Amino acid sequence: MMENEDPILSPLNEDQLKAVRWERGPLLVLAGAGSGKTRTIAHRIAYLIRHKAVLPRWIMALTFTNKAAEEMRSRVRNLLGVEDAPQWMGTFHSICLRFLRRFSERVGYRSDFVIFDDEDQEKLVKRTLDDMNLSKESVYRCVNMISGLKNDGFLTVPEERQVQDEQFAKVFERYQRTLKEANAMDFGDLLCLAVKLLKENKDVREGLQSQFEHILVDEFQDTNLVQYELLKLLVGPQRNLFVVGDDDQSIYSWRGARVENMLEFREDFPDAGVVVLRNNYRSTAPILRSATKVISRNSRRHPKDLVATREQGVPVFLFEANDEREEAWFVAMQALSWQAQKKPLSQMAVFYRTHAQSRVIEEALRANRIPYRVVGGIRFFQRKEIKDVLAYLRLAVNPLDELSLERIIDVPPRGIGAKTLAKARKLKESSGEALLQCLAQVADKESPSVKKAVKGFIEMIMDIAEMAREKDVFEVMEEVLRRTGYIEFLQRDQSAQAMERVGNVNELVLSAKEFVEAQGRGGGDVTVASYLDKVSLMEPRDAGEAKDADAVNLMTVHQAKGLEFDLVVVCGVEEELFPHANAGTMREVEEERRLLYVAMTRAKDYLFLSWARRRAKRWGYQFTRLSRFLADLPVNDVQKIDVGRASFDRSSFFVRPRR
Repeated sequence: MMENEDPILSPLNEDQLKAVRWERGPLLVLAGAGSGKTRTIAHRIAYLIRHKAVLPRWIMALTFTNKAAEEMRSRVRNLLGVEDAPQWMGTFHSICLRFLRRFSERVGYRSDFVIFDDEDQEKLVKRTLDDMNLSKESVYRCVNMISGLKNDGFLTVPEERQVQDEQFAKVFERYQRTLKEANAMDFGDLLCLAVKLLKENKDVREGLQSQFEHILVDEFQDTNLVQYELLKLLVGPQRNLFVVGDDDQSIYSWRGARVENMLEFREDFPDAGVVVLRNNYRSTAPILRSATKVISRNSRRHPKDLVATREQGVPVFLFEANDEREEAWFVAMQALSWQAQKKPLSQMAVFYRTHAQSRVIEEALRANRIPYRVVGGIRFFQRKEIKDVLAYLRLAVNPLDELSLERIIDVPPRGIGAKTLAKARKLKESSGEALLQCLAQVADKESPSVKKAVKGFIEMIMDIAEMAREKDVFEVMEEVLRRTGYIEFLQRDQSAQAMERVGNVNELVLSAKEFVEAQGRGGGDVTVASYLDKVSLMEPRDAGEAKDADAVNLMTVHQAKGLEFDLVVVCGVEEELFPHANAGTMREVEEERRLLYVAMTRAKDYLFLSWARRRAKRWGYQFTRLSRFLADLPVNDVQKIDVGRASFDRSSFFVRPRR
């Protein structure tokens, strides 16, 4: 068959062909954004099977998601025209699970061991802390520390960490012991125990090395230490390791991903070849040139000279708003204009750096009855921490609200357990009195500490209820947070998730403040009850989220990885968000730059970057500056607009400056 008739080779460009036809030894494929990396891996597998007579069972292909594995498997089957595809194609965790099922006794487990998912892990950590009489406030911190150690390949706490945090070392030891006694593993164990299996069992290691003649890895920039160690143990003397990734899209260091794995690959494999996939098939030239300029300032990267195959395109639009409400209004106007063009809303995406930014955007979309979906996340008012604070308000205005009472009776923890609550429920059934009253009666017969906790809780609720009859919702909400110590409760966890939750609660307080200001201007009702009515009307009954409907996509940039849309709006491209205020080191700032690069390269046809001169905070306004990342955008590829000069032409979604 002539090469130009070969369905495996003929669709490929010169760079892709070079990678697919690589003869032997390790190869690093630098796949720029939109360069067809999935196609390249799939065609490489098909090429090995069809042209090099490599049996499918001799090939292992590793991905990071089941969806990616299934897509790769489907592509290979379509190329080969048969159902047969490599049996060893899947995520790192699924492949390790197969190893451990086969050799479980070598790592001290029975073959019927069970896997604890994230929820199971959290419950076990809570139970471990409870058994050790430790505060359950640090659950998420412990979970993150456990995962962090296992990402680095540790099944025990290193000696230096034991000295630094003796208490955590004891928690970790007990957690691991409980897992083992239950014949269970968590996700981290799957990787660590697979590495242990290969390191300590030469026969197993050499057997697997001889079985897998070719190993291919997708999204190599997202690998952590233990995953890279696994790869090095699996690669046999033939060293046929084919890794594909883009160091410019390494944005998951908080999950243990190490961009160094990619940057240092040729140090570990000095004989490795390098192929750069330069052609970008996704974005127009102005978008790609702008994104390339942003990422080029990073010092720790493989340089790439990407070329847009779609040379024509409109400029990147840079929108300067007075504040976040005008920014949200801008987003809504773009959606309306896009809709007026008969374009599918599903091809429009709005990205933000933090979840808290979504609130005003959601409000602007709802106000204009624009359908939207929050991708990979939860609508603002459905988040746990938001519902916790609102439950205090609901209980204050309605002491009969049992669901709210049960939700927050021990949040933050105050020593009122499930048994006390169960007794109160039982008394309610027989007496017909309110649950809150029954709780007070039951507490009189409990221990002094429980009695004191219940009395303090009820007094607090009564005080807040009295305040709610006289003060506005903003003042009441501030008092709830002060009396409960809810913010401090979240902060004690010291995890990245906790800081995100603190930001969300501060955004909730800001929403109450804005509600009072808006209602006050019109002489409206500023009470807690009125605010709760407004929040209730924001639930999914209105124009908001619908999974199957044509809708605008809202998501954080981290959730946008691997996706593409015709139109993208990136919000908050300013200091404190890009880069984030918590990015203190050069390493962290470079990852923030990569994050913006990922956001920009999701756009196919139209890219809007927006920022606000000031952003409302719980304590007042914070004035901002345009992100340093945009300082060097190519002048000819960018059109600046601001709210004072912009008019929105409904016949076209473009923002056109007035002449």
